[in-house]
Amino acid sequence: MIVIGIDPGLSGAVAAVDSETRELYQVCDTPVLKVGKGREYHVSEMADLLRSIILGSSARVIIERAQPMPGQGVTSTFSTGMGYGIWIGVVGALGIPYSSVRPCDWTRKLLKGVPGEGKVRSILLASQIFPGIALTPPGCRKPRDGRADAACIAYYGVQT
Repeated sequence: MIVIGIDPGLSGAVAAVDSETRELYQVCDTPVLKVGKGREYHVSEMADLLRSIILGSSARVIIERAQPMPGQGVTSTFSTGMGYGIWIGVVGALGIPYSSVRPCDWTRKLLKGVPGEGKVRSILLASQIFPGIALTPPGCRKPRDGRADAACIAYYGVQT
C-alpha cells in the first residue's frame, strides 16, 4: 500500500511512502498556477499528480488539517484552508480513503527529541528517515519545509 502525506499549503507538497518497505516513493511540490503576482492551486494537476502516484495500487492519504496559527495572517489562513478543502475534494473524487491529522499530533509523535526549532526539525527528520530525499528543488537554495512536512506526514501515516 502507498501512504500519501499532504501538506496542503500553497508552498506545501505531496509525498508517497511504500508502507511495507517504508521507502520514499515520490515527493513533489503542490501544483500551482502563477496568476498575476500571486499563485493559485492548480486543481486538475493536483488530481493528475495523485493519479500518477497511485497507478492502480492501493493507497490512502493522510492530510494535515488546516487550522489558524498564532501570527498567521487572514489571507494565509484562508489560502491554507482553501487548499485543505481542495485536496479533500480531489482525494474524495478519486475515491481514495483519507484521514486528517492535526499538526500538533504528527509533530508530537515524530519530532520528539529532534533538535532545533520550528520547520528545521521536520527537515532534519525527513533527511534522516529518507536519505537522499530531494528537499531542495532545482533552482532553489534552501530546503522546502513543505516537502519535509509531507514526507513526515506520510511516515506518520505508515506508523498509524
